[in-house]
Amino acid sequence: MKIIMKIGTLVRALCELIANALDEDPAARICWADGVLTISDDGPGIPEEGLVLGYSTKTDAQIGQFGEGKKLACLVLARSPDVGPVRCDTVGYGFTPAVERRRLLDGIVPSRSTDGTEVLVYRLHRSEGTRGTVFTVACSEDLAVEAMSRFRALSEPGYQQPEGHGDCVLTGQPGRVWIGGVLVTTMPGLLASYDLPLDAKGLQNRDRAVIEAGALRDAVQAILADSEDQQVIDRFAQHVLGGGKLHEPEQYFADIRRARARAAWRTWARTHLPTLCFYAASGNEEATLDLVDKGYTELTAPGLSQRQLWVFMDRLGVEIARTRRVRHYERTRNKTTWVPVRQLTAAERTVLTETQQLVRRAIGAFALDRVRVYSDSDESPCSDGFYHPRTGDVAIHRNTLVSWHRTRLVLLHEAAHRVAHRGGGRRLPVPDFHDRNRGFEETLSDFAAVLLGYLAAGAALPELPDAPVAVSHAPRLAPADDPAVPAVRRELAHLLLDQLPHALTAGGFADEKDMVASTAVHPDYWRTLTHPKVAGHRQQRGGRAWDYDKVALLAQAAGVHPPVVWLGYHLCEGPIYGRARRHGLRLPTGDVHGCLCGMAGYGAPSHDCDPNGHVQHHPAVHQSVPWAKKMRDATICACTDLQSIGGTYAEQVPALHALIDGRTTAAIGDDRWHAPARTLLALERQRLRLDLTPA
Repeated sequence: MKIIMKIGTLVRALCELIANALDEDPAARICWADGVLTISDDGPGIPEEGLVLGYSTKTDAQIGQFGEGKKLACLVLARSPDVGPVRCDTVGYGFTPAVERRRLLDGIVPSRSTDGTEVLVYRLHRSEGTRGTVFTVACSEDLAVEAMSRFRALSEPGYQQPEGHGDCVLTGQPGRVWIGGVLVTTMPGLLASYDLPLDAKGLQNRDRAVIEAGALRDAVQAILADSEDQQVIDRFAQHVLGGGKLHEPEQYFADIRRARARAAWRTWARTHLPTLCFYAASGNEEATLDLVDKGYTELTAPGLSQRQLWVFMDRLGVEIARTRRVRHYERTRNKTTWVPVRQLTAAERTVLTETQQLVRRAIGAFALDRVRVYSDSDESPCSDGFYHPRTGDVAIHRNTLVSWHRTRLVLLHEAAHRVAHRGGGRRLPVPDFHDRNRGFEETLSDFAAVLLGYLAAGAALPELPDAPVAVSHAPRLAPADDPAVPAVRRELAHLLLDQLPHALTAGGFADEKDMVASTAVHPDYWRTLTHPKVAGHRQQRGGRAWDYDKVALLAQAAGVHPPVVWLGYHLCEGPIYGRARRHGLRLPTGDVHGCLCGMAGYGAPSHDCDPNGHVQHHPAVHQSVPWAKKMRDATICACTDLQSIGGTYAEQVPALHALIDGRTTAAIGDDRWHAPARTLLALERQRLRLDLTPA
């Protein structure tokens, strides 16, 4: 058999024989004694095809790949003067490899030497073995020890193959790179060593001596970016803060995207960094001096570039020093001159209060919250009022209060902006809630239809519940008490806010901001959970709390079960998430109090109205459909966590599965299907003992 390819060293040749043994038998025995290295396994033996170059039955779960290792190893060992006899005994036969010079085809093939070419020859003999393979190689102890040291399975008792992206190894000499526990290369200058999974063996060349640099960089960065190990974080953070540099494969801070990995960095920072600290960049000299004078500690990382420094400090939750500069236009822009309620006349206060109550009775308690009076405004200088989407407030010009008619017109108009933007009752938010947009016009027209419905039915306006009416002198309703927000979200907000003092004490947090910062989750998540939005609210920036892992981190920091928090906020979105919606979201019927079950994508309506405009539900069930995939997957994840908690928590899982599969009615306007989430919230309040009156 003529050999063209070569293995470079004797160590690699021995490694190939050891790798074959471990592939066939993870419990293979490799030892050196009396000048002989013995490699034995209890595998099925070497078939006839195993002696042919290019034949291979290796799988992705094995170290080998091309079927060349054993043959080339035999060639290297047989031709080396530094190695003694090599012998193999396997099932039914054995062989000793030797290198001989022969003329091929009786000399018909031309040769440059009179002795012919070197050929690997297997000298076969009979064997009584029925299982396993044994290789013996006469070699020095140093050679054998060097070969065995390249296998983590031999040097580390209890070694397990790496999963996922691989493992970061902090023990021993740094810079080593293994694939499936087999040493591939050593890179001086790395802070740690890395063991890649076996499916990464395609990154090596055929003799396992080289791994492609770009692939190695990507693999190392993926391992580090997903690591939550505090020891790994400590090694890199201390090195960087001490002024050390990082080689390219380990410049991974920008790749840390997983919520739990980011939270692990914040955990390390809370433990190892001063409470008052900052880092500086060019142009922050004045702010730096000011902060140092106030007792802050400056952190430096001179080994990082400016971009890497920014990302590194962001992972630690350390802020940059900044000098506050307030410009003139920032002090004066959008300036509004507000009129305190005490400066209004009695007649003006009466018009304002009674008109606001009238609008809330006609449309719903959610239609207006706080109404403020102004005399001049840069925001809307030519109008009689405006709606502020950031706060949800409605403003009305003082001159308007002299006319009942004009006041009703303005407040009803601004209420349409507010409801179109925020939703409420049977209405879901729409993105085009501004003047001269179809969504706003649909909402305003819907208001007119509601009022005509009352007129046609001869029905009186419903009375408002006993709740304070927010006028200009009163604070706006807290988001957790906003009637436009689903009850289940309001209950969740109250649960988190009631639990917050206990969470701050248990976690040793200075305040609410400190607790949220410790999770590395954007503050918008916590703000959304504690300041809930109406169902269907879609905000381009902020107002987000979707990612299950991020919600789970906040829930754990607050001491609440993660699936309870996620379901408490998102279950009410189940039937509408990912569904197409028409502008205005009006019902196809004239129902005054109805629901959105008749809207496109939400099933057919199953109710009529009596002559007084009240809903009469049919016993028939709505035509429900399975929920969108993203909502289904997240809800199933929450169900899995509920099962692990067990008890009454797990008893809610069947009802949740019935909802996501479309087997249970989930109609907007009827929140009875929120029962599983509300039950879970009640269980949490009981578990956390939040309803107990202190002694």
